[in-house]
Amino acid sequence: MAEKRILVVDDEEVARLTLSQILRLEGYAVRSVGGGEAALSALKEHEYDLMILDLKMPGMGGMEVLQKAVRDHPQVRVVVLTAYGSMDTAIEALRNHAHDYLLKPAMPRQIMEVVARVLSEPPRSAARLEENEALFGGLRERARFIQLPSSAVLDWNRRMITWQERMILLTPTELRVLEILCQSPGQVISHQDIIFGVQGYELGSEEAANILRPVMSRLRQKLSIIPGGKNWILTTRGTGYVFDGELAENLGS
Repeated sequence: MAEKRILVVDDEEVARLTLSQILRLEGYAVRSVGGGEAALSALKEHEYDLMILDLKMPGMGGMEVLQKAVRDHPQVRVVVLTAYGSMDTAIEALRNHAHDYLLKPAMPRQIMEVVARVLSEPPRSAARLEENEALFGGLRERARFIQLPSSAVLDWNRRMITWQERMILLTPTELRVLEILCQSPGQVISHQDIIFGVQGYELGSEEAANILRPVMSRLRQKLSIIPGGKNWILTTRGTGYVFDGELAENLGS
């Protein structure tokens, strides 16, 4: 079997060298570069099976590198590895056809498992890219109002909650997460199912939980201006989240 070639892109020298050494010990041929422009140059010089890409770098950011790499070098699979992660950036990376998304600090075993799995997958086909776009397009096309407790209303089109003439603006991710939970009040929705419902992409349970945690914190903070709103979403430790079932009786259609 031909030796797999991996390109590591990270502006932090220690992180770059450490990850490169771990990959070499696993038998991969590795090249590392410290920035986005250098990454695109390396992709032009040689074909790579996989690129492990940091997002936050000076100069050309990782998301721009991802977009150009997918466009000009469709054979390369991309794993995003970043310390500046959120659900929004995870979704953006996956929508731009990254194969997977890891948050720093990631354990070597975790990285190796993801690398092995991604290398076993075929590069994104045109049909798969269209399928992913259709999933996200379907989310964008939905338009509805959802009645919430305390006479609050979730307005999908305007991406906000209205309550007593007050408007609570939501990010696209917060909007979709809240919608998913409201559609099944009293039912525990796993971290993985929430991520899949938002982005149409499957992640491991630990990765999904890590991505959702800061999203839920921000969402609860926004809901706290409504009496009792901070307690609408309950945590089921190690499993997922649930929209308080006792409040479900207050929900209208």
